[in-house]
Amino acid sequence: MGGKVRVLVVDDSAYMRVVLKDMLESNSSISVIGTAKDGVEAVERARADAPDVILLDIQMPKIDGIATLKRIMKEAPTRVVMLSAMDKMDNQLPLRALELGAVDFISKPSGPVSIDIVNFADRISQVVIEAASTRVDALRKTMTPVTHQLRNPKPGRIQHKVIVIGASLGGPRALEFIIASLPRGLPAPVFIVQHLPSEFSQSFAKRLSAVKGPRVELAEEGLRAEKGVVYVAPGGKHLRVSWKGASSIQMSLDDSDPVNFVKPSVDVLFKSAADSLGESVLAVVLTGMGEDGTDGAVAIKNCGGRVIVQDEATAVAPGMPKSVFEAGAAYKVVPLEKIPEEIVKFLEE
Repeated sequence: MGGKVRVLVVDDSAYMRVVLKDMLESNSSISVIGTAKDGVEAVERARADAPDVILLDIQMPKIDGIATLKRIMKEAPTRVVMLSAMDKMDNQLPLRALELGAVDFISKPSGPVSIDIVNFADRISQVVIEAASTRVDALRKTMTPVTHQLRNPKPGRIQHKVIVIGASLGGPRALEFIIASLPRGLPAPVFIVQHLPSEFSQSFAKRLSAVKGPRVELAEEGLRAEKGVVYVAPGGKHLRVSWKGASSIQMSLDDSDPVNFVKPSVDVLFKSAADSLGESVLAVVLTGMGEDGTDGAVAIKNCGGRVIVQDEATAVAPGMPKSVFEAGAAYKVVPLEKIPEEIVKFLEE
């Protein structure tokens, strides 16, 4: 996208509108083209001004941010970043917003009117700039999951298979589709790293578990994995997996430094799987910005495992899968709707 990122700021607080506008425009790559005080005005401005990104508050009069988002995605499809005051809100709402097509969300640090939000100017500007490069067509696309049945796996020398999945920007909605499309009773555990703040980890795991696919739990230190269960890395902790004895896989969490500027890191999970589990691993790299997962995918390929990546057409942000592909680590590039089928095929081999 050439030129400055054109942003519409939507917040019912006049103070927050002024602060957010000044804060964003302190970044030379951003231009605030207007503000709106409620959802009705936001939809009108989205249609009239066609901003690159809308920064949208969740808690507003007339129509709230969720209802506003629905109307925007229907009437004037645009990249939307949600603002949320987590001290006064159900933490499922930001996840619901992602499901409806929002690119990302930002937590207001101290409630609906956050005087100290200026301390987070760099992070908020980064989110807005990243959002501007995402694919609106992928955000708009909705898919109905169809459960893939698992036939009896063929007997073979690999008795303990493992699925590891990495995702970032656009990942929650992609993961919901995948989990909802997988059957219960998978003959392998699944481990997920999704870049999310720690305060959303538990609610995200519960949301995935509610889609009626395999059971989903938050990974815990020292926990032994069960086949057929999906484990989500908690925000702020790296997740590693390793053999415990001859027949079980154990999880470990650590608070070491971020890798690729994130924690948890896909690379950390993937490399631990490569080191311990080798050719029994299938890695899946989904939508996301940056290169997290590339080194780990290379390690999995080099130890005999398999890596598939989401294709550019269905990825909200194709950076992560593209990086893996360019590194020569991808066994196959497939659209999102085919990924559950590929997982089932791997488990049946």
